[in-house]
Amino acid sequence: MTTSTKGSSLICKAMVGFFLIYSSSTYAQSDDLSNLPTNSFSQKNGRGWACIREYKKVDEQCIPIAVPANAYLDDYGTSWKCLRGFLKNGNACEELIVPDNAHLIDAQYGRGWACERGYRPSQNNFQQPEAACIRIDLPANAILTGSNFGTGWECGKGYRATENACVMITIPENAYATGYSQGKGWECVHGYNESAGSCVAIVIPQHAFLDRRGEDWQCERGYQRTSQQCMEIDVPENAYLEDEGNDWLCARGYEKLEQSCLFIDIPANAHLDSSGNAWVCNRSFRLLANECHNEDEALPAQ
Repeated sequence: MTTSTKGSSLICKAMVGFFLIYSSSTYAQSDDLSNLPTNSFSQKNGRGWACIREYKKVDEQCIPIAVPANAYLDDYGTSWKCLRGFLKNGNACEELIVPDNAHLIDAQYGRGWACERGYRPSQNNFQQPEAACIRIDLPANAILTGSNFGTGWECGKGYRATENACVMITIPENAYATGYSQGKGWECVHGYNESAGSCVAIVIPQHAFLDRRGEDWQCERGYQRTSQQCMEIDVPENAYLEDEGNDWLCARGYEKLEQSCLFIDIPANAHLDSSGNAWVCNRSFRLLANECHNEDEALPAQ
């Protein structure tokens, strides 16, 4: 045996010895194997013990899980489930009676079956043994909703529910069907407004355009809405159009007075405010008689 082989052998033996010592010390900190209940095992990280598969913990013991007929252990082996076609009833699995026009569903409780499309349960109570699947009376121009409540159907687009029928909605010119059975069932197209059951074109004045919704108009930039027209905005000197372009604002250092912008005469110890269209006193100064006086200064008699 070569020197390297001997060295490797010694390292392996040392590692095995260390593992055995570590395992013994770790096990000593957990439950003693002699004190564990039958059919159990010690869990890692000092979490106590648990029962092996097919057993459950009862009064600090592991007892076998009683799996009834037509049942099987779950994936964890700690409980049982009924086979397809059976439902839990206490500690037993009872066979399902699936009515005509129905099919089995994966379920452990409840009804265990669902009606085929176009049918609905005669009883919404899951415990009713005589529940059956009855055909949904679907009127012309209707579609199934898939719900077990209400009528089970709704009218198609362009129709409105009236009692047990779907009546065609009369859609005026320049309108479209909304697909809702409530309300009038239609809306005017872009650029038209409803008026007395009809859709009337929106009259757009000069220098205007339809808004995004298509239900009204707004003036172009540089024009202002007045009644039913757009008037050009007369921007005075030292002013500019606001961002939306439908009004004007005075430039910084000017204040608005009716239809003009006046230069702001800033007194001593004052400065323009954040808007730029008015002034305020500097810090440590206060306003009195349209002037800014030092707070420590003796004020003139009134």
